[in-house]
Amino acid sequence: MVGEERRVRMGWVRGRRRSVLVVVWGGVFAVLAGAGFGIAAWQGAFAEERGDIAAGDVCSNVPHRERAAEIFRSVLPENTSYSFAPLIKHGGDIFASGCDVYGGKLKDRKYLLNFYAHRTALGWTEALDGEVVRPEYGVGLEPFRAGDKAWAGPRMAFVGTTCREKTTKRPEMNRMVVAVIAQTPLEAGDAKSTSVLKELAVDFARQVHKDAECEVPARLPVG
Repeated sequence: MVGEERRVRMGWVRGRRRSVLVVVWGGVFAVLAGAGFGIAAWQGAFAEERGDIAAGDVCSNVPHRERAAEIFRSVLPENTSYSFAPLIKHGGDIFASGCDVYGGKLKDRKYLLNFYAHRTALGWTEALDGEVVRPEYGVGLEPFRAGDKAWAGPRMAFVGTTCREKTTKRPEMNRMVVAVIAQTPLEAGDAKSTSVLKELAVDFARQVHKDAECEVPARLPVG
């Protein structure tokens, strides 16, 4: 009887040890698995994917839409989606053309990039100053050859062209200002950001000069 009781007790002890080991090792595996999932999440495995930009998404008044979409995909800040809002005003001596680029969903979207062109009666330096509405836009601006006057930096590119020598109603409004501004810094170094904004601004200026039916040669690089 005593031997039987001892065998039962020893069996219970061994079973309990096995249960304890199962619980301990289960906890270890859970910790390791949790750490693995944590590392994976930290590495972006569970992050939402970057939104795509197709040529057809780009504003219709922005030229070379396939090339523009390629540029946007490479340098715009990462977001789960992107949206575009065009602006076109054309009639008489009034002309304005633009495109706003946003990232994210409507409720918390960010203003990423802005194209804007309009007529002006200002001199080129004054017109440039009028576009630099935030000090950071003017950081690093350097002149480059395009149109009558042009400047570019990592946050902004500006191109000024003469549209016509004189007009019927408002002969002073004969100049065209084109600006492309990174409202949010691009995901690129200063040199690449400047180069990208130059390309976008010159292409847009060429299109604007055509859309505004300008009479004076644009003096822009061929593209």
